[in-house]
Amino acid sequence: MLNRILQSPSIDPRFQQTPAGLWLALLALIPAILLVLPPAVFAETDTAETSSQGDERGAADGSSTNAKSASAEDQGRLGIELNKLEQVDEICRIYFVFENAIDHELETLQLELVLFDNKGFIQRRLTLDAAPIAEDKTSVKLFDLPATQCTDVGRILINDVLAMSSPDGALPNDVSQLDLSSKLDVDLFK
Repeated sequence: MLNRILQSPSIDPRFQQTPAGLWLALLALIPAILLVLPPAVFAETDTAETSSQGDERGAADGSSTNAKSASAEDQGRLGIELNKLEQVDEICRIYFVFENAIDHELETLQLELVLFDNKGFIQRRLTLDAAPIAEDKTSVKLFDLPATQCTDVGRILINDVLAMSSPDGALPNDVSQLDLSSKLDVDLFK
């Protein structure tokens, strides 16, 4: 029966000489390939369709259904680099480089940090006030950690953005808009 299907005039003659087992193996690979593809491949398509449908509805009735997510995306990013740790007596001085690409001057920027030791245990939790940072400006900010040895700092977590505002008011304070990097062996992460 399989030979009759392969000899059908609708199939390209080049493939009529291919063994039936190879065809079955190729057909069996299709579901396997679909299982291996990351779900994001499919989610991006669905999101794009939903987004464009929302934009069409918003344009039709004069409102914008995606205003909140669009404004957060349009804000740009805030780069934070851990650049240096310096031991000064019993103080560990931390040097951060901030690159403001948020398209607003930052009048308020409060970050909640958690320091981990070299074994992965939490050492301490602290709040940093890093403002002001001018628009489209790279700034270096220093923070002193009393009674801390820099060699004991293994990783630094930016746990939360507690407050972020411009002279015009509050800005979305979402950790996902932070681009983090480190010049050191000490990891800076979110």
